[in-house]
Amino acid sequence: MSPHFKRGLGLPLETPSRVGAWPLATSIIVAVNVFAYALTTYENFFSMVSDYWVGVGGFVPALMTSLEQAYRVLSSMFLHADLFHIFFNMYFLYVFGRAVEEALGDWRLSTLYVASGVVASIFHTAFSFIGGLSAYAIPAIGASGAISGVLSAYLILFPGTSLVLWIPFFPLAFFRLRASYYLVFWFATQVIYGYARLGAGVAFFAHAGGFVAGMALLPMLVGREGLHRFKVTRLHLWHSYVVFMPLAKRGLSSATKAMIAVLVASLVIGAACASSGAFVEGDAKAVTLEYTVEGKDCIDFAVFKLPDVEGQIAKIPSDSTRILLSRLEAAGLLYDASKAGQDISLRGVKGRVSLIVRGVRVEPRLDIKYFEGTYDGDGFLQYCTGELWTQVVYISAHAVSLGEPVNYKFRLGTRTVNLALLTQCTGMASLVVATVALVVALTKDKDLTLISEEEARFW
Repeated sequence: MSPHFKRGLGLPLETPSRVGAWPLATSIIVAVNVFAYALTTYENFFSMVSDYWVGVGGFVPALMTSLEQAYRVLSSMFLHADLFHIFFNMYFLYVFGRAVEEALGDWRLSTLYVASGVVASIFHTAFSFIGGLSAYAIPAIGASGAISGVLSAYLILFPGTSLVLWIPFFPLAFFRLRASYYLVFWFATQVIYGYARLGAGVAFFAHAGGFVAGMALLPMLVGREGLHRFKVTRLHLWHSYVVFMPLAKRGLSSATKAMIAVLVASLVIGAACASSGAFVEGDAKAVTLEYTVEGKDCIDFAVFKLPDVEGQIAKIPSDSTRILLSRLEAAGLLYDASKAGQDISLRGVKGRVSLIVRGVRVEPRLDIKYFEGTYDGDGFLQYCTGELWTQVVYISAHAVSLGEPVNYKFRLGTRTVNLALLTQCTGMASLVVATVALVVALTKDKDLTLISEEEARFW
């Protein structure tokens, strides 16, 4: 889900809650993510993930109802877009995960990480209605949602610690900031960016969902005996940690609680809207498209609501996918109500198709070498394999022209998805998690907090 930890106040160089033992689970999770990144980026010289792996392993909300696609919930957590994405995610996981692991234990930390990532995907699906129909088809990748759960656990356990921060753009700009302020600010940016629809292609609500998941899950994962040992140990290891002193007032401060309450309540409202089903109507066609163009293997996704297929094709971000689907639609092969329930076979069909591009009619050549397709009861292409040759339409500031031909070998599969029901179910699950998180933050912090908040000090 994208690299947006760097949108925070600065880069935390140190947290006073350093661990004494080697953080085994945190280190293993980091190592697995780095290995997965190397495996999926080597063909791009480790600079960015290949589109093929995004298509194979990215989480696509519209495919969530398909059991054979369920693996994407986990596989997407170990894919990262580029070097910045993997670096910031793993850096923050290691900085905050070490202390959470010491407080919870390695297995509980691992469970928190995976469960937060799963809940992040649920939130991403539930809030996709805000981004419109295309949001259900965009693959999401990254461990940000899972790591967000670790961050919120740190917020509840260690709100009174101070972070040493560095602002990358100012080499000598070091300052201290209370951990609770830093993490609440980061949480606020995810919620605000999500509702404002800032940062196209970034799963902000997945980040926010993982964050509230960490709060909601913490009481179920925490070990009382382990917490007691942690507290006693800190009293004797004051030279390695912030001195733990019993305070008259335990837990989160009133200001922190108020900020968390407002942010989580906004997610409760959004989840309630999603669970109502009032913002998404009817069935949609979820298309999975595998094709080879100019020697490059691609996997892409699209979601259509009938009958305006042509208008929705124009909004597809990938040029190569948009070209292929527009040619199939122009030839009457993608959606045609008269073809409902039929099987169509074509060989060696040559001609031209008519397209309207920016108000200009163009007629690129379309030669279909072969096409084998099956149509569902609505006349939408349910499954097909084929190969075609077509001209590309070039659009400049002053003209629309036909360019060189490209060759496609393709396979398409379509599932009919009830987006209203999908959004309702994930919305209800999100509503439950957000409500539990709100209760935990407001009422359980005194039992869970290990290093409470004191008076704010800035120096």
